[in-house]
Amino acid sequence: MTKQEVQQFRNDFQKAVEQLEEQYGMNIRLGTIRFDVNGLSSKMTAEKGEKIIRATKNDFKVGDIVTVNHKKVNPNQEFEVIKINNKNVKVRAINVGDGRIGGEYSVTPSLLIKK
Repeated sequence: MTKQEVQQFRNDFQKAVEQLEEQYGMNIRLGTIRFDVNGLSSKMTAEKGEKIIRATKNDFKVGDIVTVNHKKVNPNQEFEVIKINNKNVKVRAINVGDGRIGGEYSVTPSLLIKK
């Protein structure tokens, strides 16, 4: 298989599973595809629950207040978007108290939740 065929396969796969996602109330994702001239292999994950819409860098602008959905970050901690990079969004903690300046982090947009 060629790289172009694999990309087309991923697109066709996503279209094909949309009906199954609705029918069973699941989110179905295809993981990284490994391929050679004979075929391809991948891991598929199906989870019960509502469809998760992943945020992109275009959903944010400098000055937005966000939280970070990550197990190591306090869910009550708020951040301000200070820069939007090509792949990540740079944020700064804003409610640290005592007149201190919060830490700056580079975060993938899919982990950010707009306030």
